[in-house]
Amino acid sequence: MNETVISIRIDKGAKEQMSRYNSINWSALLRKALLDHLARLERENQQKMETAAKKMENIRKRGTFNGGKSGAEIIREWRDKRH
Repeated sequence: MNETVISIRIDKGAKEQMSRYNSINWSALLRKALLDHLARLERENQQKMETAAKKMENIRKRGTFNGGKSGAEIIREWRDKRH
């Protein structure tokens, strides 16, 4: 595995508390917490992308943007409707 080193700052009180539990591999614990958090973020992002894709598909199926117009023409039309 290709690894890199990162460092974090914690207050002295937290460091003193950690020192009381020297049997804990703090690096491994923090590494796992980071990876778990990243995995959760990836799942959330995937769900958001899937939801967005479904919404876009529903919009496409409704035919709202059909009619042979370019994207620029549709944008101009909607902008003109606002005024």
